[in-house]
Amino acid sequence: MADHRNANGQHSNGTVPGSGSYEFPETIMVFIKKQIHFLCSQKKASLLDVMKKSAKEAMGVDVVLHIKAKSDDGTALMDAIFQSIRAQYKGSETDAPVFGYIAREAPEEKLLETWSEKLKSVGFQHTDITNGLSDLFDVKDKEKLMNVKKAAYLSYNAINNVVVPRLEGVIDEEKKITHATLMDETEKAIMNPQLAKVKLKPENVDICYPPIFQSGGEFDLRPSATSNEENLYYDSASVILCAVGSHYNSYYSNIARTFLIDATPLQSKAYEVLLKAHEASIGVLKPGGRISVAYQAALSVVEKEAPDLIPNLTKSAGTGIGLEFRESRFNLNAKNDRVVKAGMVFNVSLGFQNLQSESNNPKNRNFSLLLADTVIVGEQNTEVVTGKSFKAIKDVAYSFNED
Repeated sequence: MADHRNANGQHSNGTVPGSGSYEFPETIMVFIKKQIHFLCSQKKASLLDVMKKSAKEAMGVDVVLHIKAKSDDGTALMDAIFQSIRAQYKGSETDAPVFGYIAREAPEEKLLETWSEKLKSVGFQHTDITNGLSDLFDVKDKEKLMNVKKAAYLSYNAINNVVVPRLEGVIDEEKKITHATLMDETEKAIMNPQLAKVKLKPENVDICYPPIFQSGGEFDLRPSATSNEENLYYDSASVILCAVGSHYNSYYSNIARTFLIDATPLQSKAYEVLLKAHEASIGVLKPGGRISVAYQAALSVVEKEAPDLIPNLTKSAGTGIGLEFRESRFNLNAKNDRVVKAGMVFNVSLGFQNLQSESNNPKNRNFSLLLADTVIVGEQNTEVVTGKSFKAIKDVAYSFNED
């Protein structure tokens, strides 16, 4: 099996004993029965060298380092790796070794492009191991779950200690501020956790995506949405959406909240139904159940409480989350029959899109609602690790028209 990772967002984190976590761009890793081969620079090899003793003692596996000089294209070192694969292959002479790879990670550096081209010509059988690796990483151990919890701790404190006070101050003092400015301020707080009153080292954290702020009748519930240069709109009957994602030691978390300003009865009712549906989705994520029940639970609430809003309900209740922000194999939709296991983590995200109020003002006539939380499935209980950012309507609905 080979793992060749790039440097632009596809994480290839290896934990070097006693040294913390490092990323290894432009590094080729090949795992065979009795050896692990690394093709990399001298600097990376010096970090990996400490693994030799522990790998041999724990697993009886040799760590083989192939050190590439800057001027070397690495082809001779690649040939040496291929020779080792053939030497350990126990199949018949007429059969080619089976070589597993991650199909969706296209190489982008020169070294990895060269590797991919050579791999096509060595006569191995190729098989995509993406799903197999995903199965291995479905269930997170205690250390990985702690990383998720720390990421979630940062995310919800960014909401509680940065976003909410800022919004309240702007609205109370009737100031003007753009969505993009709010995004920048929140991103700075995530990158420097002390600004969010969180004691995490900045070098261990990052954003999942630029924080999202939306208001004024233009809403996009996708994580790829952007914060535009329009001013925050907070007149009566307006809706403000905020989504924040952060990660700690490469494990992701996500949270989204909706804030209602002098809400209309329709907005209040829709929000209460969404909240109930969101909590229903979380409540049914239990070991042994099907993933599909999360969306079905949400849909059942909407069918009972507000059937006219069914066309506006998002088609999914979220996805798995962990080393990837979106573990698409664990999409919380109505058709996913995979089984929930203890130790799985989900971004439970549910919303109503393109709702219409009776208003002539385009800034508040069209509105959307969104709620998202990071959820860990336990043996006995499901833990909402972003749950300390409250979402009851009394906590998110503001009234500024009182005399």
